[in-house]
Amino acid sequence: MRSARITAAAVAAFACIAAGPVAVAAAGNDRVEHVPTFTEGPFTNVYEPCGAVETFTVTIDDTNYYDAAGNFVRTVEHFTTDSVVTGPTGKSISLDSRQTFKFEGGIATLTGQGINVRAPGLGLIYQDVGRLVTDVTGEFPGVNLFASAKSVSFAAFDPDKLAAAICAAVG
Repeated sequence: MRSARITAAAVAAFACIAAGPVAVAAAGNDRVEHVPTFTEGPFTNVYEPCGAVETFTVTIDDTNYYDAAGNFVRTVEHFTTDSVVTGPTGKSISLDSRQTFKFEGGIATLTGQGINVRAPGLGLIYQDVGRLVTDVTGEFPGVNLFASAKSVSFAAFDPDKLAAAICAAVG
C-alpha cells in the first residue's frame, strides 16, 4: 500500500546515501553527488477485502549534498511509481504517482502527486496530492509541520480507506 511505497522510496534514498558517489560535481567546497536513476521492483500488494493485486515499480533519481567537511546535509529525490491494480473481476486501474522527497535536518518533505484512485464511472475516489512536511527526528510517523489540503499525512493514512477505494474501483 502507500506506506509500502513510501518505505520503499525512503529505503532507496538512504541506500543511495550509503552507496556513495557515482558522479561528483564541486560547488565551492561543498560536494554534490548524483546517483544515476534506478528502478526498484516489481513489488506487489494485495488489497482486502476484494483481493485486488497491485504490481508496481519505483524509479528514483537521487542527489545528495554534503558540506565542505564531508558531512551529509540533505538529499533530494524524485521518484515515480508505476502501478497497475487488477481486481478479482479482471478490471484494472493505474495508481501512478510522481513525487519529490527532500530530507534535511530531520525534516522530510513530500511534494507532488501521491496515490489517486480513479475509476471509470466513479471518478476520483481517493486522493493524495500536494505538500507534506514532517519532522521525523522522533518516532514514526513524526510530527506534521505542514500538510496542504489534499495531502495525506503519515499519521492520517488509513490503509482500510485506501483498500475500500481500490476495491470499489476494481472489485
